[in-house]
Amino acid sequence: MSSGDGVDAGAVRRPPGPADPVERLLKEYPELGALGVDWLRTWAPRAGRQIARMARVLRRYPWMAELIGQGPVSLVNPYSVEAYVSRDGSEACISLFGGWAYCSADGSSVRRLELEFKGLEPHEGRVREIYRPKRLSAFAKAKEYIRIL
Repeated sequence: MSSGDGVDAGAVRRPPGPADPVERLLKEYPELGALGVDWLRTWAPRAGRQIARMARVLRRYPWMAELIGQGPVSLVNPYSVEAYVSRDGSEACISLFGGWAYCSADGSSVRRLELEFKGLEPHEGRVREIYRPKRLSAFAKAKEYIRIL
């Protein structure tokens, strides 16, 4: 039987289907907008966890999202993105293609460093990678960076 408004009273209402995974990612992590919807559609089905990890780093360091938005993001593979933080937490770095990392304390002045692997060290029951600037300069004191992504 029908209730006079054209809706079947016996019909079971189903929740709407799953939202578009890219829309869901952008809703949860607006920072990913810097990567672009097309890039997210390409990579989200294959690298969803890595993209979520990237989003958490971008949320913590918003200047990185701005930096990514300025470059040719379409060339970036989510597994080639690396992020580092200095031991004292005063500075963070992002590397999009390997080799060079862009480092800053707050995004106001970004400098380019070439980081090299120094070694592994135990930390809270896990192992973490430690990096140092390849060429020490007046700007790149003997800081060490811990890979966070």
